Amino acid sequence: MTTIAEEPATGITARAAGYAHAAAWILGLAVAWGATPEVGDTHAAITAAYADRPVQAVAQTLLVHGVAAVGLVVIGSGLLDRARRTGNTTAGLAGWAGRVAGVLAFVQLVLELIAVPGADPASPDRTGALFEAVQRADGVKMFVLAALAAAACAASRHGTLLRRWEVVIGWLLAATLTASGIGYLLLSTALTPTAFISLPLLLIWIAALGTALTRRP
Repeated sequence: MTTIAEEPATGITARAAGYAHAAAWILGLAVAWGATPEVGDTHAAITAAYADRPVQAVAQTLLVHGVAAVGLVVIGSGLLDRARRTGNTTAGLAGWAGRVAGVLAFVQLVLELIAVPGADPASPDRTGALFEAVQRADGVKMFVLAALAAAACAASRHGTLLRRWEVVIGWLLAATLTASGIGYLLLSTALTPTAFISLPLLLIWIAALGTALTRRP
């Protein structure tokens, strides 16, 4: 009699969450490409962008700070489940980082859902301040995601979680996220463009991590 090892339910869910995270970001960027404000914009420009295209702005934040956040929490839970089953405490640290990153994304969602409907070009400072708070929260979230990547890579020293190419991308991701995190935390237009490197790496790596959690340790 042959026994077939089935994927754990948490692993299957984590794989779906990894793909959903990437899809949410891609759709979110597509629906509001060029329609939302950028770091370095004046408060008047930020408010005008939200006031002119509120539907696109809300759709984007629901996807990238809502759906994607759920994906991060699920990935984090999958890592915590794996840590409990294997006794890998470093994987547990990665799991908590995933959950914290998801919570920070939800904070960004709430702030933007306040900022966009309340955008009034006659008084732009409130909306501008909320936008800047969202960007600074993004910087903190990037540091937490960098910790997630570093911890997951460290937990894979014996090849029990990530494959070699996934570890290489993970360490590169941790480095680029740290740089872009500094940029967003300080609202530095010199460093925020690093996100053009870190974001694609993040989408690929989170999807790969979700798939990795389907493999039995």
